[in-house]
Amino acid sequence: MRMTPAVKVILIINVVLYVMAYWVTPMIPLDGHTDWFLNFNALHPIGGEGFAIYQYITYMFMHGGWWHLFFNMWSLMIFGNAVEQQVGTKRFYLYYVLCGIGAALVNQFITWVGLINPAQLVGASGAIYGVMAAAAFFFPNAKLFIIPIPFPIKLKYLVGFYTVVEMYLGITSIDGVAHFAHLGGILVGAIILFIWRMQEKQRVQNGGYRSSTSGSHYQKEESSWKEWLGGKRKPKMRVTNVRETNYENHQYNEKKRQDNEEIDRILDKIRKNGYQNLSESEKATLFNASKKMRGEE
Repeated sequence: MRMTPAVKVILIINVVLYVMAYWVTPMIPLDGHTDWFLNFNALHPIGGEGFAIYQYITYMFMHGGWWHLFFNMWSLMIFGNAVEQQVGTKRFYLYYVLCGIGAALVNQFITWVGLINPAQLVGASGAIYGVMAAAAFFFPNAKLFIIPIPFPIKLKYLVGFYTVVEMYLGITSIDGVAHFAHLGGILVGAIILFIWRMQEKQRVQNGGYRSSTSGSHYQKEESSWKEWLGGKRKPKMRVTNVRETNYENHQYNEKKRQDNEEIDRILDKIRKNGYQNLSESEKATLFNASKKMRGEE
């Protein structure tokens, strides 16, 4: 499995710190304790002895054992590579860390209201669940085989199932697993994805034609670099109703309405299946629309 840059770096950091925590530092006791490195980086309850702000970052690179590390890193490789290819390396780093921090804050809030007992928190699971949510967001209909289920499951149903299970276990279980941190990762991930989606739509709308909710009118802002430098901006050209009797204006608006509907369809396809699954004609349409937004046509 070929790993993307951010996934590879995150995996290496987790493995290196696992070796440090369980193989290297136990041979160098501090104040008589061999688990001091793990204890130093785990997230302690707020107000408790040993709590520090930096632990909101370090805790997600610590693990409670080999299998804890293995399953988290395996999940990171399965879902993270596709998500990073979709959002880019820098955004993936930001998304991963914010999901991890959000997972910790949700877990501590649930502790504060008294639903679970205070405890140290370690593990990348909160961030990983956020990555799973992103994978389901971008590739909802991708299918996975999950042992022991003998048939493939769509990713959107799989993540939905995990969400329900984690919620149930968080309320009823006393297994020592931070189920609410997992839910926190999904929640924060969903919020970030929603914000990014709205920003993307806003960029598309601001750069070209905007349609109202009724689809009855469009507007385009046109200006050249010479007009901007001269301090005079070309007036907005508006067509206020596709039903007006002027035949040319009617054709103009109808064409722009069709163009916008096609762009919306392509953007939805990218969200569901990824840019790589677009046809050449769809990519060309998106490229031409981008040129119009930049005023290159």
